[in-house]
Amino acid sequence: MKNLILIVVLAIMSCTLTAQDDRIEGLKKDFITKELELTSQEADAFFPIYNEYSQKRKEARKSLHREMKSLNSESNGSVDKIMDKEQDMVDIQKEYLDRMRKVIPERKVIKLIEAEKKFKMMLIQKLKG
Repeated sequence: MKNLILIVVLAIMSCTLTAQDDRIEGLKKDFITKELELTSQEADAFFPIYNEYSQKRKEARKSLHREMKSLNSESNGSVDKIMDKEQDMVDIQKEYLDRMRKVIPERKVIKLIEAEKKFKMMLIQKLKG
């Protein structure tokens, strides 16, 4: 019975976190659309690339964090592995920003970098209350 209750609680928490993540992603999409002044055609071409880019960055950050955690337990070559993970993140950014430049003007790609920072700061301020 305790296991069943635990499973139900974990399922509810998971659904809540997923809904919250979806809400934040929706707000971010709206924010970026407004900040970059995307037309509907630009948004249709841009967001599939941006969503893929966001997913790849998330995976790269998780990989970097795992590598950082293993730093204490395994000292041989860890710094090189961390630098490789950092380079992976730079490579992802370069690849996807280049792809974005093919579907929106370069000035909007530059605005994207600033808009992401601005959204992150806005989100942090809201979380602080």
